[in-house]
Parts: sequence; structure tokens; C-alpha cells
Amino acid sequence: MNSMFRSILAVLFVTSAVAARGADMKLEARLIWGTSDDKTDAKCKPIDPELAGKLHGMFKWKNYYEITNQSENLAANKLRTLKMSDQCTLQLKNVGGSRIEVNCIGQGKEVHKGAYTLDPPKWLVLGGNCDNNNAWFIALRAVDPKNSIASKVITKKTADGFPSGN
Repeated sequence: MNSMFRSILAVLFVTSAVAARGADMKLEARLIWGTSDDKTDAKCKPIDPELAGKLHGMFKWKNYYEITNQSENLAANKLRTLKMSDQCTLQLKNVGGSRIEVNCIGQGKEVHKGAYTLDPPKWLVLGGNCDNNNAWFIALRAVDPKNSIASKVITKKTADGFPSGN
């Protein structure tokens, strides 16, 4: 009887692990502009104070403005393209197990490519320099369908090769 019970548990465990790997992922993506200048574009709005505080702790810019904020469902093993602005496009692929592949294209050129684990509610931040001592950032996070509370932790990785950290 014990061996049959263990066999049933093993089958349930393997089945749930396979189902979790093939699950869709709800993703939030933000395009953020970092600058020490005062706001010059009426379309730009300051990012939420919690994410701004995290960015202020890691980067030098005085102001962080949200250019685009999108939420998408990524089907397992399907490539999805998000147009974040006229100059920035993301190609995202949910490869399962909370992992995504990210290809960031800026002004028609690949500026960043990598694979990451998104662990809700942590943010993954990709970034690079712009003209006039400004910067761009892409902030990505998986949204836990059970709990959509804002992130208290942030992970960064920049196109300039800065190490990731919390």
C-alpha cells in the first residue's frame, strides 16, 4: 500500500511540475527614462515612488519617468513582440519555469539579449545610456496571479555589464 501511495504522489508531482513549466506568464513591462533634468515632455509621468526609490539607490539620475507601461500574457514557448516606443521594441519568449528570453531592440538594432528567471514580485531592470547624460531602462516582472502587490525587491542587469543585485 505504501509503494502505491508513493507512486501516486510521484505521478502527481511530475504532472504538476510539467504543467507549471508550460504555463502562461502574466508580465508587466515598463519603459523608463532616467534623467537629472526636470521634466521636458508632458507625456512623461514620474514612476511610482517605490520603484523610483529602488532605482535611486542603484543609479545616479534624479528623475525617472515612465514612457510606457504594458501588461501582457505570454503563452508558453511563443514569441511575443511589444512595441514600447517608436525606438524600442521587446521580443519576449516564455520558455517555462518562470524563465523568459528577452531581446531588446533600440533604433532598429539589438541592444540587449538574455534569458532570465522572473520571480514575482521582483523586478528585472535592463538599461543603457542615451544622449545628453540620460538613460533608458526596461523594467520587467512576472505578475503573480494570486498576489499582485507591488515589488519590494529589484534585480538589475544593464547593457553596460553591471552585475545583477538586489
